[in-house]
Amino acid sequence: MRYFIVNLAVHLMITVIFSVLTCVFAGRNRRKKTKHVLSYFFPIAFALVAIIDISLYTAPRLMDVNSMINNNFFYTTGSVDSIGVMRNYFVIDGKYYYLNPIHNTLKVNDVVRVAHTPYSSFTVDITKTTDNVPHEDGDLTEATD
Repeated sequence: MRYFIVNLAVHLMITVIFSVLTCVFAGRNRRKKTKHVLSYFFPIAFALVAIIDISLYTAPRLMDVNSMINNNFFYTTGSVDSIGVMRNYFVIDGKYYYLNPIHNTLKVNDVVRVAHTPYSSFTVDITKTTDNVPHEDGDLTEATD
């Protein structure tokens, strides 16, 4: 939970910084204080970075705050396809799941059950499973004899 809050705060700060930079450089352009030709394009570049950060990271995490508070999570079971270089995400069936890299003990081809938030796919709990059999809907469940 702490990693989620810190990650959300960092992305909020990034968004605010790039939004302020957009306003500052747009104000300079309006007052005709810009000296270099490339500086005219800084507000556009900063606004694009802010929009990308908002749409990919900040907004999904903000929408997941309610899920984190109420412990309302989605569950997915599958085999780990790959793990990020910095170990802050892993992939199951083409979908990325984010987690604290310090607690990432996964290996490729591990079969896991993941509790995650609905919008940002932030992982709350990982359970490694063994002796799995595919179910009709493609979900893996434990074999019962």
